[in-house]
Amino acid sequence: MKKIIRYIFLGLLIALPIYYFWPESQLTPGQKIDRIVVKKEQHTMEVFFKGELLATYHVSLSKKGLAKRQKCGDNLTPEGRFHAKKRTSSAFHKAIDVGYGCDVLIHGLGQKYSWAGKFHRWKDWTQGCIALTNTEIDEIYDAIDNGCTIEIMP
Repeated sequence: MKKIIRYIFLGLLIALPIYYFWPESQLTPGQKIDRIVVKKEQHTMEVFFKGELLATYHVSLSKKGLAKRQKCGDNLTPEGRFHAKKRTSSAFHKAIDVGYGCDVLIHGLGQKYSWAGKFHRWKDWTQGCIALTNTEIDEIYDAIDNGCTIEIMP
């Protein structure tokens, strides 16, 4: 039994850093985005330019589950079609206002939790927002213009 536990522990010691540092699809510098599609059930965010899928990101969503937001303050992620507005300040590194109202954002992790990186995805933790790593929000923030279409699907 001790041998099995050691192998499991060793496997985790190898697998976790690989997961954390494994490169994922990224935008090329200077790339633009004109549409963002969030698929809540899959916990993914796809970014497009002129209909071409450029990259897919894994996201964390509302800690209250995947139900559709009904009103401000219910801490659920809304569904529908919105238009982005960049925010210059946020407690979460950089942020893009979804355009729903009620401070629904696409945001990074902030300074306090930036160390978590990709591990933040293992648990939904937001108050209705869409969370990415700080590196990912930097990429997307630089690639969009105000008015970019954001579609949030069930």
